[in-house]
Amino acid sequence: MKITPIQTPDETDDIDLLGLLGTLWRGRWIILLCVFVLVMIGGYYSYRIATPMYPAQATVALNLQQQQIVTDIESVIAAGGSDTTAINTEVEVFRSRGLLGRLVDRLDLTGDPEFNAALRDPSLRTRLMRRLGLAPPSREDADGLARNRAIDALQSRLEVTNIRQSLAFTLSILTTDPDKSALIINTFAELYVEDQIVTKLEAAAQATEFLSRRTSELQQSLETLEQDLARATEQSNVVSQEVLQAQNLQLRDLRERIVDQTRRNTTAQSLLDRLNAATDLPHLIAVAEASDDIVLERIAMQYRTDRLETFEARAALDAAIASLADDGLREATQLGALEASAETLTAQVQAQSEDLIALQQLAREAEAARLLYQSFLTRLQETNVQQGLEAADSRILSEAVPRPAATPRHNINLPLSGLLGLTLGAGIVLLRETLFTGFRSPDDLRRQTDSTVLASIPLFGTGVRHDIVRHLRENPNSIASEAVRNLRTSILMSDMDNPPQVILVTSSVPAEGKTTIAVALARNLAAMEGKRALLLEADIRRKTLRAYVDADADATTSLGDLLMGKTAANDAVLWNAELGVDVLAGSDVPMNAADLFASNRFADMMAALRARYDFIVIDTPPVLAVPDARVLARHADAIIYAVHWSRTTRMQVHQGLEMLNSIGITVAGTVLSQVDTRKMKSYGYGGQYGYDGYASQYYSEG
Repeated sequence: MKITPIQTPDETDDIDLLGLLGTLWRGRWIILLCVFVLVMIGGYYSYRIATPMYPAQATVALNLQQQQIVTDIESVIAAGGSDTTAINTEVEVFRSRGLLGRLVDRLDLTGDPEFNAALRDPSLRTRLMRRLGLAPPSREDADGLARNRAIDALQSRLEVTNIRQSLAFTLSILTTDPDKSALIINTFAELYVEDQIVTKLEAAAQATEFLSRRTSELQQSLETLEQDLARATEQSNVVSQEVLQAQNLQLRDLRERIVDQTRRNTTAQSLLDRLNAATDLPHLIAVAEASDDIVLERIAMQYRTDRLETFEARAALDAAIASLADDGLREATQLGALEASAETLTAQVQAQSEDLIALQQLAREAEAARLLYQSFLTRLQETNVQQGLEAADSRILSEAVPRPAATPRHNINLPLSGLLGLTLGAGIVLLRETLFTGFRSPDDLRRQTDSTVLASIPLFGTGVRHDIVRHLRENPNSIASEAVRNLRTSILMSDMDNPPQVILVTSSVPAEGKTTIAVALARNLAAMEGKRALLLEADIRRKTLRAYVDADADATTSLGDLLMGKTAANDAVLWNAELGVDVLAGSDVPMNAADLFASNRFADMMAALRARYDFIVIDTPPVLAVPDARVLARHADAIIYAVHWSRTTRMQVHQGLEMLNSIGITVAGTVLSQVDTRKMKSYGYGGQYGYDGYASQYYSEG
């Protein structure tokens, strides 16, 4: 038989909510136990272990727009920045170690065991580690270690939060004493306000010191500059600014006259050069006509009009040229005088200008020093006044008062513990369900093994094997008895024309109820009118059939007696009154069981038994334990494979069926054995398989 799990329409990837709720309901006792345990643990912790912590809270408001009493003092002490920057800065100021250190010192928190772990009694773990040498011995604090520890503890407990859309801060802390909490928070708020005033006073003092020192320096510098200006004024021959301007105008006029004189001299000299260069009278007359000189032009005109003879014109021109030469000498002399005067006046103006510029520079430096000195002197006076008017930028809006304990919160811890227990229990139940690999219903067994499920055999009401036989005898209409009849019917009707004669019962591993099934089935077959049945115990290694009867099994003929020839088959005494069926019990044999069942003697014995009985039920060892069942299977007409309800794993069943299938043996069907009907109802299968509801009226229990 090929073992291939069948995919049914029910097996989808969708979450089955009803199935999930059913799983949680089945594990309700585990969930309730987890809830109970976690609630007890939470309650014990809340009421017995946890230390009550008492809160305290104060509110401090920050005023960034505080008006200054003295104007312009903001330039000396810079004002705050934007609101966000100021808020973040103030939070860091609240948490600064300097401010917290002052709080520790004022309240002497280094002597409080709550903030100094060295003062507490060592824990059990610490004592054990010290005894084992795994922890250093305790020592006295040095170099402020206790103070640092107190600051660290205070910093970890103190909470500073900004109230949204405001410049107010909430200061809060938790300690083991309500009065201590209120005292710490109120002192902390007072120290914060004091710290702002101290900071401002220190800044003002530093500014005053700087301004005083700088004002003295500026005063000395101003005095030095004024002395230098006075001395330079006395030593300088500088005329007034107006006189210097007049000299500049005179110098400019001289320079214009020099330029004009130079131009006239150049023109006259050019004319004189052209006249001197003329070689004859006509050439000379042409030069005279082209000149701008009135004398030369008149002589040339007279010559052209024949009012002058040639010699007369020549003489007149020579006289005019000589006059021009004399005028050029005079103009050159006059130009030299003008240039000398200009040079003298230029040197004088330059010297006067340099001295005046130097004096003006000294005057400007003195004036600048005077203004700077006056400014610093004013700031110094304002700062001195401001020192007596400083106020904090914050104020305490509300002080802390003692409050009831905030932790442990019993109204939250206990429900939270219950919720945690509920979650843990549900997780355990779901995990157990996820890891479950057994079979809880015939449908599960049918889908996973692709085989016919012949019956579901419930528990026989007792865990003692001897009582099982009594239960079958005294309660023929019980659920278990009817289930065995259902198994008998399924086997016999599996082949109506050739009903099986030899029925082999096996399983994957021990303790799956196969022997009980074999006993109950043999009794049921023997109860049929006119039919003889034999129960053959082939599990000779364990011989568990003895546990079902009171009588000694040695009183009847055993399997070994027949195989070894000690008793003939026709002479064998096999009837067992307590079981109500012929029994061929197992016994010790001098050879291996598998070899014994594979021998010809066993085959001959089976042939003889077939001729004597209508039905033979063989109880075999588990398939996965020993090979006996596979050897015996060739003598069987039908093989029943028992699977323990909710215990035998799918892997074990698959391996057992594969081992039978590997040698060409096909089982007639599987039987779900030892079904717990009460638990099966909780899984929702009871009514489906006749163990609850309408079918229960057909059963009767003793």
